[in-house]
Amino acid sequence: MIVNPSRTSRWLAAGLAVTLLAVSIIIAFAGHSNRPQNSAPSTLFGTLDTQTSTAVTEKKDGISVAMFELNWASFEPSEGVFNAPYMVTMQSYLRAFRAAGMRVTLGLGLEDTPSWVFGLPDSRYVNEDGDSSGEADFVFSAAVRQAAAAYLAKVAADLPLSDFWAIRLTSGGDDEMLYPPGGTYWAFGRAAMTGAGLAATMTPNPFPDWRPGRPGLTPAQIGRWVNWYVGGLDNVTNWQMHVLSGLGFTGNYELITPGSGTRPDVLSAEERNNLPDGTTGVGAVWNRYYALLPDKAKVVAYVSSVADESGADDSCQPGDNLIPLTSSAMDSWSATRWISRIAAAEGLPVAGENAGYSMPVGLDFQYTNIGSTGMMADAVRQAISCNFQVFYWAHDVNLWNGTIPYALYVGYIALAARR
Repeated sequence: MIVNPSRTSRWLAAGLAVTLLAVSIIIAFAGHSNRPQNSAPSTLFGTLDTQTSTAVTEKKDGISVAMFELNWASFEPSEGVFNAPYMVTMQSYLRAFRAAGMRVTLGLGLEDTPSWVFGLPDSRYVNEDGDSSGEADFVFSAAVRQAAAAYLAKVAADLPLSDFWAIRLTSGGDDEMLYPPGGTYWAFGRAAMTGAGLAATMTPNPFPDWRPGRPGLTPAQIGRWVNWYVGGLDNVTNWQMHVLSGLGFTGNYELITPGSGTRPDVLSAEERNNLPDGTTGVGAVWNRYYALLPDKAKVVAYVSSVADESGADDSCQPGDNLIPLTSSAMDSWSATRWISRIAAAEGLPVAGENAGYSMPVGLDFQYTNIGSTGMMADAVRQAISCNFQVFYWAHDVNLWNGTIPYALYVGYIALAARR
């Protein structure tokens, strides 16, 4: 992307004024850390979909982590046929970011699934109503995983994974760690039900004759089924980590978990009520997801909905980690504070990103609000108070196209570094 220098200068000049707003905010939340300030690591700052054209400037201004996303369909439009010019472009991105001195985070692009994958056996999820998903089934389908593993091997051959600081992990077919949307339960395809064509490390549905929302199981049995269902997301997470480490990756795995999900007391009520359709259907039971991970080495609990107005965008507080995860007091907490508490319970670092512009549209006013109640102010405050390893602004282009001043972000980063 080409940035107009004169326009950039105007944005920078305007940003000097709004940077002053950051001073009082940073001072206000500098002390809200769960760890003593003298032992808390410095939060790194980055952007999503970082542009190569501004990488040098951003690194100089304290934005030290770049992120870019692959697209599986663009790279492998036909099975085993790879788009060499596309990869040349991706290689140029990596070189530019590393030349600028930035740490680089990679998005695998599995959710951009090529059309040919949907011709493979058991390639789509099936819910309790017999409906097929529009997403590829990475949790249960051995054939889908095999195709994805071949793609990842080719990626690693062309983009050395040792050059990346972090890799973002999703459920595969979704762009976050979720089953398909809609609130139903996606565990009733042939592979999931019978074990035929099932991914090698997965187990089939433990109660194949039962359907969520109907009687027939005790709450304890439903709890076991939920662990199996949420455990499917853990399984696909662990599978990706195993494949990527085998291909030479030694960095951090950022597990993209959005929103608050289903809190423990709500899940208990759902289990007593035969597990009706709802948020649990997408697998977003984050305390169980992180607890059930079989391998937590290099795992980063990642909040993909920082400053989304949940919990009035509250900050992490001293003493949060003393409150049991089962406490209903946490129901009023923001998604950021809740996932940070889960991360602490599991001994994991935490990181995250804000909601993007028009993602959803209902938060656009907050996104463009440059004041102390705007999304950027709230996001940086949450990131620092929760001791984030890294915070990414979504998205880089909006810092340069006039959506929100670049200098505002730079101002927060500079003040945070001096907190």
